[in-house]
Amino acid sequence: MEVRRVARFMRRHDLTDYQSFLDRTVTEPEWFYRAAFEDLGLEWPSPYYTLYDDREGVPSTHWFVGGRTNLAYLTVERWRTAGHRERVALVWEGDNGTTLQLTFEQLGQLVERAAAGLRALGVRRGDVVALYVPMIPEAAVALLAIARIGAIAAPAFSGYAAEALAERLYIARAKVLITANGAMRHGMRVDLKAHVDEAVRASQSIERVVVIARLKQAVPMDPRRDLSWDALLNHGKDQPLGLFDTDTPWLLAFTSGSSGRPKGAVHTHGGLPYRVAIELAYNFDLDADGRLLWITDLGWIMGPLTIAGVLSLGASLVMFEGSPDFPDPDRLWELVDRYQITHLGFSPTLVRVLSGYGPEWVDRHDLNSLRILGSTGEPWTASSWRWLHRYVGRGEVPIINWSGGTEIGCGILVGSPVMSMKECRFAGHAPGIAADVFDGEGNSVVGEVGELVLTRPWPSMTRGLWREPERFLETYWSHWSGVWFHGDRAIRYEDGSWELLGRSDDVLKIAGKRLGPVEVESVVISGGEVMMAAAVGIPDPIRGEVVALVIVPSLVTKDSNPDALAHSVADHVAHALGKPFRPAVVLVVDDIPLSRSGKVHRRAVRAWLTDTDPGDLSTVANLESREAIIAARERLREYYKQLQKTDASSSESGLNQIGL
Repeated sequence: MEVRRVARFMRRHDLTDYQSFLDRTVTEPEWFYRAAFEDLGLEWPSPYYTLYDDREGVPSTHWFVGGRTNLAYLTVERWRTAGHRERVALVWEGDNGTTLQLTFEQLGQLVERAAAGLRALGVRRGDVVALYVPMIPEAAVALLAIARIGAIAAPAFSGYAAEALAERLYIARAKVLITANGAMRHGMRVDLKAHVDEAVRASQSIERVVVIARLKQAVPMDPRRDLSWDALLNHGKDQPLGLFDTDTPWLLAFTSGSSGRPKGAVHTHGGLPYRVAIELAYNFDLDADGRLLWITDLGWIMGPLTIAGVLSLGASLVMFEGSPDFPDPDRLWELVDRYQITHLGFSPTLVRVLSGYGPEWVDRHDLNSLRILGSTGEPWTASSWRWLHRYVGRGEVPIINWSGGTEIGCGILVGSPVMSMKECRFAGHAPGIAADVFDGEGNSVVGEVGELVLTRPWPSMTRGLWREPERFLETYWSHWSGVWFHGDRAIRYEDGSWELLGRSDDVLKIAGKRLGPVEVESVVISGGEVMMAAAVGIPDPIRGEVVALVIVPSLVTKDSNPDALAHSVADHVAHALGKPFRPAVVLVVDDIPLSRSGKVHRRAVRAWLTDTDPGDLSTVANLESREAIIAARERLREYYKQLQKTDASSSESGLNQIGL
């Protein structure tokens, strides 16, 4: 324990246990942030004089009032000194095995040149520059260059098609778009520029397009609008770095709701970078000797978050363009050994996929550089947690579960390297984050399922939704006065640990009881017959709602009889959770829709099964899975026809409810 950064901090401040540490970080924020900034060397070029000012209301809280800073200073410029400039800042490997390393000095020079190029294009403070790039070094350079000049970066997931990209360009009113001529995925070339040309025609606001030559292939270039990345860098050094008020935006991070337009969360120079660095240091034990790889994309919050947080601590960021299981299932474990990665992060769904290949692919590798395993994005299943701990962590490396959100800009709940944790849980709330669980009446509850809320402001909180102030207040602040409603169901236990059950709108209401879909999915996957599962509620004319379970067989059972497998899985759920929770129907398919960040997309599953409006599906990575789900709807017909024999009028009502 004493070697961990948080343990040293606790000892220095006479805090004898972790819960006392967490309590004090919430009740004495003035002490905590000043002490943490000093401890971690998180510099303020121009110091703040007031921690926060909430006189305009909690949703409009201003943090670190009077301070001035710049993300590019915090992450790069201050490291270009004699003692740190030659340390490795960035390590990259492409899908095809191409590699690159940049020192802090080299990264700083590229950021300066890109900033000068953006100024030459007429980009000014407050302008929005969109990014539609794979995880390549230029992605980090561009993000930091945009921040350096006071513009706002608006990353979009590099897997979006033209329509989804165009919608985000339109919402952001982006002036410039930085993209690549293509990307590599599973050894195949992806033509990003074709999507860009179509999206720009629809967006109306884009004036210039900068094209990075990721692939050795020619693409159509509009001479009046397009220029190469090399041409952008051909404007010499940038002017001296300026400082901005802490509330100056630098990031517009998109997240999708259950319906309607994507939401653009606004993050600032004085918020997310400082807050994330604290959590990476104290909860992930990251220091300047660490190397962190998180499997993500620049278009998801974990992309900008890791760039800002890792480099702010002077550590090395590892970026990977490819797929973790291509060309072989041990690609990710090869990366760990090759680059001596100390911190590795991914989604629980990815772990479930990799575990399906078997432990022999992991056992081929030492993995002795690993110090921390991280996860985010969705609740775990017990079997995949155990697999990761046993085979990848060798039974010793801590798994740090981390859950926050695009709008949060940091974690709400997080594990700890100095606490023993039960599988699938969190050690507590993040330091300085006033998290709670409310029942339906707004009362704080312990040991009961309720709504995850935050009862005090925090430094990295989004400063609103881009151009939508009313939607911001309605979505997050309208349930209880001065309280952030996060939309997750959670349990806070007596021992201080926490558990997430999933999104509030995913919760199943079966036989008058609430049940998290992950509880069902965890049971299903733990049996070894199933690799992936999605549990959703569908209308039932008699019981109101029943469980429909969609499963992908494991490698062991992929050739089994589907009906026999479905019956076995249903029996297993009934035995583990009780007969009332036995799935009404189990559908065996080849694929389940996943979000671009690796989460099971239950909303899509439910909508496709019930033939209802799925809302915004731009975040679904594998839309082709729709065909398998729709084909499986015939089994639902059989279920309702069986009900029809006992109550024809009720079952007809059920058929009508789901459009069958």
